[in-house]
Amino acid sequence: MNEQDRSHGGEPEAAGVPEPASELALGDHAAEPKKRAPRKPKSKPQIESIEDLLKLAYESNARLLEFPKESLRKLPVTDEEVAAQGALIASLAPTDPTLSAPFKLLQYAARQGVPLKRSERGDLARPLARLVDLAVVALCGSPVFRVWKDQLLDPQRSPQLSTQHVRAEAERVDEDRLGLAPDQFKAADGERLVRNAVACYGLLRVLQRAWNLDQFVDESHGAVWKHEAPELGNLERAAGMIEASRDLDALGIVAANYVDRIARLDRQIYLLHTEVSAAANREARLREELRVSSEREQAALSRAEAFSADIVRLQKALAAEQDNRVVDKSHMADDYETLRTRTIRRLSGEIDLLTDGLHALRNGAPTVAEEFLDRSLLALTREVEQLKAAAGGLT
Repeated sequence: MNEQDRSHGGEPEAAGVPEPASELALGDHAAEPKKRAPRKPKSKPQIESIEDLLKLAYESNARLLEFPKESLRKLPVTDEEVAAQGALIASLAPTDPTLSAPFKLLQYAARQGVPLKRSERGDLARPLARLVDLAVVALCGSPVFRVWKDQLLDPQRSPQLSTQHVRAEAERVDEDRLGLAPDQFKAADGERLVRNAVACYGLLRVLQRAWNLDQFVDESHGAVWKHEAPELGNLERAAGMIEASRDLDALGIVAANYVDRIARLDRQIYLLHTEVSAAANREARLREELRVSSEREQAALSRAEAFSADIVRLQKALAAEQDNRVVDKSHMADDYETLRTRTIRRLSGEIDLLTDGLHALRNGAPTVAEEFLDRSLLALTREVEQLKAAAGGLT
């Protein structure tokens, strides 16, 4: 990746630093190095307003915007200046077809590490928020984002704008869509536009707190970094290219993000393993409880079946006993009626004999009376014996 064109991270290269002198030609006599005339230091532009800072972003060849926080805090930020600042952006935007200036503004705002939702008077967030708003104005004027203005302002607006779509839109931009001559927008400019467009979109989403660092890294890698990474043939080449990079701070941030994510995933895996183990233990316990419950249920069913069989047997025995009692009752009723009739007939006959014996005794015939009494007593004795025999010999 060309260090000067890289979209994320890193500090700007020092402007005006001379290249190292070439090696001296070897010969009989050592050639003396030529002395260069000292360059006059460039005068720094005076930044006294947001407009001056915008002009610096558009006119400076530096990749990043450098401006002290203390000076930024002193810049006036009023609502009355918005229209004039928007008009300034509209006049400067045609000079920046690669979106370098919006990238400088958004990268500068993000680099300060200040939440933009906080905007009390005198706070650093007010000028930073103004710079971000003006960067969005510049983005909305670009063919890349011209039809996506609502999505730039509202991350939740549908349809969602993805970094892959931003890259595709940027790749379709050419000199005709920009209204430039072919020599004013070359292939390198197109590549720079793609990188800057994706970088601007990612930085804006971070500043809007719509993305966290994980999303920013993933989206940047998917849309830009993986396309910039060279094919590595072996371990040595990969290690050499990493060590040749001067953006060690950016490499450290990205690597730390991946390490942190790996640690988080490890913790999640550990928790999932713990939950799986606990679930397995619960399953084993429930299976054992189910087995015991099934055995108890089976035993209860067996007892119930035995009870049902006993009930059926007892019901049959009861029905049979009830039938027998009905028969016995009928027989007893018949026997009782027979016995009653016979006893009445016997007693009636003996009463007649006793009456006759009493009459004979009263008329002075004791012999006759005695005969009647003997006959009556004999008959009663026989009847008593018959009753005892019918009762099974009970006395």
